[in-house]
Amino acid sequence: MNKNSFPVLALTVVTAISITCHAQVRVELKVHQSIGSVATVWRYEGKNQIEVDSCRPTPDGLYTFNIPPATPKGIYRVSVGKGTSFDFIVSTDTILRFETYSFALEDSLKVKQSADNEIFINFRKFRQKAEQKMWLIESLRKYYAEPSMFSQMLETEYQRTAFDLYMQGSALASRTNNSLVSSAIRLELTPQAVTQGDECSVKKELSDTWWKGIDLTNPDIRFLPRLTSRLWDYLENLLCEGSYTKEEQDSVLSEYIQKLFSLPMHADVKPYLLNSLCNGFAESDYYGVISTLQHLNESGICPIFNDSELKAKLILEAELMPGKKAFDFSFKPVGQKKSFKLSKSVSKYTLIVFWSVWCPHCIESIPLIHKIYMLYAGNDFDVVAICIDDEENAFQDFIKQNDLNWKNIRIPYDSNSKVILKYNVDETPKMFLIDHKLNIVSRPSTPKHVKVFLKKNL
Repeated sequence: MNKNSFPVLALTVVTAISITCHAQVRVELKVHQSIGSVATVWRYEGKNQIEVDSCRPTPDGLYTFNIPPATPKGIYRVSVGKGTSFDFIVSTDTILRFETYSFALEDSLKVKQSADNEIFINFRKFRQKAEQKMWLIESLRKYYAEPSMFSQMLETEYQRTAFDLYMQGSALASRTNNSLVSSAIRLELTPQAVTQGDECSVKKELSDTWWKGIDLTNPDIRFLPRLTSRLWDYLENLLCEGSYTKEEQDSVLSEYIQKLFSLPMHADVKPYLLNSLCNGFAESDYYGVISTLQHLNESGICPIFNDSELKAKLILEAELMPGKKAFDFSFKPVGQKKSFKLSKSVSKYTLIVFWSVWCPHCIESIPLIHKIYMLYAGNDFDVVAICIDDEENAFQDFIKQNDLNWKNIRIPYDSNSKVILKYNVDETPKMFLIDHKLNIVSRPSTPKHVKVFLKKNL
């Protein structure tokens, strides 16, 4: 059993999607020096691409495609032969004309008719050049250790290029009155900080401007492939790893989810975004976020919250939140003759961690937690590490190899075990920080969460 500290990106939205119809769109692509390869038009659906039309060229290299009215507006892709393609946008124009050369399909691409694509494709070309430059700078930075002068110069140039991409991209987005085209461009831009401050404050500032200029009242925005990743980047930006406790992360994520759904939003866009969040967070241990999503789900938009197993899990976890009492139990630590009762601990804080030798996240996390233990052990901090494996030898070998000199015990996983039941051990590693009165004070998911809590409270 193992878990990640942040929910898996949920790209599939299970609600039925209504489509805003457009007139049939004709796409003409003139390819000079064509070798007659089949070309196909695809539309994006999340990370997937759905075929819309395909054809071979006329003798002079002209491809003609038809995009039916029943298909949604949004970003499409045309591929010619194998490995050559470019994206374009379908919005208000009913005829789109492009011209290019077969040996450099994307680089030589010209828009012959389409005001929407004149702006969109110019942006894509500018973005590609900027990202190539940023990639090159990142590659060079590997060879120059900080804080060398050249390393600082590279960092400055990287930041300048990123800022220029944002400003130039925003300027291109502002040139169109078409909100779908403007939103498509802005979804591909990363907001840039304009003020200085501590890392977490800067990240909040970025998230405060994350949706600026993106028209969430336009239902067709659902068919832009970057919308869902933009949503999750918005939240990941706020995590501020190494500075926030788990509860602080939970709180700030909940706050900014509420901020997002307080923005003007089309009735079809809300369930699209909300379902992505519900599906992504349902199996996570961000229980404050789950509670926020349940509140936003009053009309039953998220089917996943009807799952009986999830409902049962949330009921159990509600009794294990900060402020609740931890289950008291006695045990005999490895290498000690006397039993120890959890409530008899004299340490200000004790970390209870359930783990397994066969859990990759545990094997990675336990040594990191031990480093934290060695840092704070003489300062009112203790660890009770509970291995849930059946294999005694593997357990003993691991604690010896890693010199785990805290309180080690093994409680083989058994659904009838009181300790396993009371702490709802359904995954590993699973951690609880408690005080000397058995009050649960934090539910860390990572060693960083543990370290941040202790740094702030010891």
